[in-house]
Amino acid sequence: MFRKRSTKGEVQTEYSCSIRFLDDSEPIQLNFKKDTLGQWLFDRVCEKLSLVEKDYFGLRYVDAEKQRHWLDPLKTVYKQLKGVNPMVLCFRVKFYPEDPMKLHEEITRYYLYLQLRRDLHHGRLLCSPQDAVHLASYIVQSEVGDYDPQDHPPGYITAFKMLPKQNSKMEDQIQELHKTLKGQVPAEAESNFLKKASVLDTFGVDPHQVKDQRGDQLYLGVTHQGIMTFRGSRRTQLHKWNQIRRIAYEAKMFIVHVNVAERKKDKQQPHGYKCLTVGACKYLWRCAVEQQLFFTLASSCNAPKLKSGGTLFSRGSKFRFSGRCQIEALSASENIKRSEPKFPRTNSLPNFSRNKHTSESKSSTLNTSIMSEPVPEDRRRYNVYLAPSRRAQGMAEETPNQSFEITRTEAAVDVPGNAFGAQTSSPIVQESPVLQAPLAAEEKFDMQKVQAVSASAPGQKTPVNGSVPVDSSFLETSIDSMPSYQPNMTMDDEEEDERTPKPSLDEQIKQLEEQYEKITSDQNHIAPGGKVGGAAPKANPAPTSSSKSPPKSMCATCCKVLTYSILFAVLLMVVTFVVLFYTKFDHPLLDEGRKQLQFLEPVKHYIDDSVEAIANKFK
Repeated sequence: MFRKRSTKGEVQTEYSCSIRFLDDSEPIQLNFKKDTLGQWLFDRVCEKLSLVEKDYFGLRYVDAEKQRHWLDPLKTVYKQLKGVNPMVLCFRVKFYPEDPMKLHEEITRYYLYLQLRRDLHHGRLLCSPQDAVHLASYIVQSEVGDYDPQDHPPGYITAFKMLPKQNSKMEDQIQELHKTLKGQVPAEAESNFLKKASVLDTFGVDPHQVKDQRGDQLYLGVTHQGIMTFRGSRRTQLHKWNQIRRIAYEAKMFIVHVNVAERKKDKQQPHGYKCLTVGACKYLWRCAVEQQLFFTLASSCNAPKLKSGGTLFSRGSKFRFSGRCQIEALSASENIKRSEPKFPRTNSLPNFSRNKHTSESKSSTLNTSIMSEPVPEDRRRYNVYLAPSRRAQGMAEETPNQSFEITRTEAAVDVPGNAFGAQTSSPIVQESPVLQAPLAAEEKFDMQKVQAVSASAPGQKTPVNGSVPVDSSFLETSIDSMPSYQPNMTMDDEEEDERTPKPSLDEQIKQLEEQYEKITSDQNHIAPGGKVGGAAPKANPAPTSSSKSPPKSMCATCCKVLTYSILFAVLLMVVTFVVLFYTKFDHPLLDEGRKQLQFLEPVKHYIDDSVEAIANKFK
């Protein structure tokens, strides 16, 4: 009743947004209308990338409150991006498949490889130094090809920045392993990378910062296995999907109900985790339920409608699963009949040309996909940086076509955080599933199975605005040491483009209104005979954006709606009271109402006495 209907002109208005990709190539601009759904926008991006197995990917954006969201394919893009400035969406992996080698096409595995490469660089892919060195060697093999002493002088690994805490000892080991990978084409090196990464405990983990009952901070991740938590270098909890019966949230409290075997009976035990904000808790809940449905459903037709977070003053959040589940996605991949698409592999380090592989004749598919494109000088790749030792040397030798730049980094979680110590947890009995967050029993810890990345150096500068600090104080990490899980906390999703930022939807609407008013004003100055001036009334000048009143905040709008609702409810109650007790209408519904509200008779007598007393005073 109170909704403002959109006119035909508003629906046809086009808006623009930027799409960023996993290889940090040049973003593309896509136009959409007010009624365009998120699925249409995502389909256009997949067509641009020649991607068919698109069920594992999604578009992510950051709102005005620095909270990340996945673009909902069932809602309009305009409604989700309203207020977002600049309008930037990032193409990312949303569901990490349990076995990457079951993906049918090589291009799909390549995009998954790019995502895991980012995860390794930003510390989300927790692994031991040994595994990190092996993964880095596969990256170098895919980037530069076979090792050649003439093309790769000592210390060439220093130019690559692949690990969150890379030091000279690790670089020497990467170089030695790179020599043993001779003959592997990029597709083979990337497949070995995927096989190695898929067996790690943190494969597919997008960590969320939470707190337990004692207020200790830890990371919570959602993967194909279930919901897990990390404290320091340990995985302290793992709730598998077949053990989880319900996932809910109340305000900032994220609650997981887990089945626990007790005296031959299954009993549900709630585990609560407190998030930093209500928005972060809602985002975690949506991610958890969507991951659970994707990996556990046999058919998307049986997807239930979920709701949680409702209180007395809020409706809560509803979630409806869209798309296909993992079983359906794998079945659809088997029916792909097209030939392998040709695609260029981006070379993140332009100065290193890709050497010719000795086994290029193994497969025509491999041969058609090992070509690389030169990188534009204004868009350096995400994971390669010039190290301090090479940076000083490069300053004297660099040319306009061979310069290096420090690029942006991607965040692991939504909000900045501090380093957490490796503390052990103990089981705590919980009385209330909402107000407390008990810790589950700690798992047995095997140093060989748990993977970790290096911790941050004490003297290293904190990344600011997504930039990676350049500091020579590298921490010499021992091969046997297991540093704590400390993913990079900066967010490349929220960074603005270095060029002129795109206006938000509200600003575009204002610009269109100003243009329309200006055109209308010009037409009013033209007389019917085509002459300017005359009897035509003088139009007022089009108001500028500076003269317009600032837009009302969302809080003020909510308060106004709440006030009107309360007044309407009070007025309705008064009218009902008068009709029931001060009229003589004879109707079955009114008679039944008078019987049910007989307890209000004293109120009626009090009102009558008060009115009579006031009338007597005037007499």
